[in-house]
Amino acid sequence: MQSNPFNNLPKINKIDAINILRRPISEVKLLADYYKAVFHLANFPCEESEMVLLDFIKYDCEKLEYKIAKRKAIEVLANYGCKKAIQTIAEFLENDDDYLVETVIWSLGKLKCDDINIINKICSKLYNQFNNKRVVIQTLTNLGVRKEIDMIRSLSRDKKSSNRVKGASFAALIKLAGEEDKLGELKKFLRLSNQNDRHCAVQDIINAGHLSVLPVLIKAPISPSFKLQAIDSLWSNELLFCENIKLFNCIDSVVVDDPNKIDTLEVNNFNNELSFFVEQLFHTDFNRCYHSIKELLKFPLENVLYYLNNNWDRARSDYGAIYFFISVYKLLLDQQLYDELLLDKVDFVLSDTWPNYMKFKSSAIQILGCLNENKFYNNINQFSDESKTPYWKNRYTALFVLQNKQNQMKKDLAKLFLNDSHRFVRLKAKEISS
Repeated sequence: MQSNPFNNLPKINKIDAINILRRPISEVKLLADYYKAVFHLANFPCEESEMVLLDFIKYDCEKLEYKIAKRKAIEVLANYGCKKAIQTIAEFLENDDDYLVETVIWSLGKLKCDDINIINKICSKLYNQFNNKRVVIQTLTNLGVRKEIDMIRSLSRDKKSSNRVKGASFAALIKLAGEEDKLGELKKFLRLSNQNDRHCAVQDIINAGHLSVLPVLIKAPISPSFKLQAIDSLWSNELLFCENIKLFNCIDSVVVDDPNKIDTLEVNNFNNELSFFVEQLFHTDFNRCYHSIKELLKFPLENVLYYLNNNWDRARSDYGAIYFFISVYKLLLDQQLYDELLLDKVDFVLSDTWPNYMKFKSSAIQILGCLNENKFYNNINQFSDESKTPYWKNRYTALFVLQNKQNQMKKDLAKLFLNDSHRFVRLKAKEISS
C-alpha cells in the first residue's frame, strides 16, 4: 500500500479536492473524480483533510469507482497518521469487499493500532477463508503481535500456502520469535522464478529487519528500486560500516548495476541470436533482461551498438526498455564504443519528459559524466537542487560520478550536497569533501 511516486493525474488543489469529496454522488458527473480528489488530497495533510476523508469513507455505495476511492481514502488517512480514524476504519473489517478489508488491515498496521478487540478481529482472518493472509501476517508483524505465532508457523509449513504467505510467515518468525534460521529461507526466495515473488521477498527481508542479507539481496535479479528501498529501510543509522558491511559499497553497486555482478537465474527457451537478446530487453522480467545483457556482451560490440540504435526509436516509448538500453550503452561506453547520437539519447532521458524517479535517469547521469564532463559540471547545481532533482538516488549518483573525477574542484562541488535531506547523500558528500 504505497503511494504512486508518479503523480500523473491532472492536478487539482486542496479546495477543489475537498469540494469534490463533499459533493453528493448524484451531483458528480464522473465517479472517478472521487479518486482523483482523494489522490491529490494526500498532498495536504491537515485536520480539515482528515475530517473530509473520514466523512467520505462513512458513506456506503456499491459503485466500483466509489469503492476504489474509498480504499484510497483509508490508505491516505493511514499515511497521514490519523489515529482518530482507527475505530472508523476498523468497522470495515467485516466488509464483503476483500480488497477493502486488505486496505483496512494494512492501514491499521500503519497506524500502530493497539486496540485488542480490533487486533483479535485481524487475527481471526488467519483462520477464515481470506484471500490475502499475507497482509494479515505482515500487519501482525508490524504491530509486534506474537499471539498467533503458532498459526503463522503452521502457514509457513503448509504446502498449500503461496510463496508470498510463506515469505511473510518467515519474516514474522524471525521478527517475533527470533527464529533466525529462517533467514536462509528468505534468501532462497530472492531466487524464485516468479519476479513478483522475488519482489515480495525483498519486503519480507525488510520486515524481518536483518541488515546481514543486503550483500545477497543487491545481487538478486530484481529492479534496483527494490534494492534501494531495502538499503534505505534496513540501514537506519548514519554509520558507514555495520555488521561488516560497507554502506557505500552497497549503494554504489546498485547505482552501477553491472549485470555481470547479478546472480541471474537460468532461463529456458533462449536462442543465440543477437537480435533475440536485444528483443529481450523489452521484457518485464529483470532476470531475463540481465541475462540477455550478459549474452549480448559476448557478441562483437560494434554489432550490439548497431542493433541497439536500430531499436532505439521503439525503446524510447517503453520506460523499462529504456533502462536496459541505457545500461548497455553505458557498458559499451566503458569499452570506448559509442556514437555521436548517444548524447542526444542522454538528453532525452534526462529531460522533463520523464519523472525524476525513473530508474534510467541515474544511468544517464553516469554516461553524461563520462561522455561530456563540461555538461556534467554545468548541471551539478541542478543535480544538487532537491526541487529540480527530487529523487535522492539521482543526487547520490551525481556525487558518485563526481567522486571518480580528478577535478580539483570536486571537494567544493560536493559541499553543495552537504545539507541534503537524505542521509545517504549527506554521507557521500561528506566523504568526498573531507
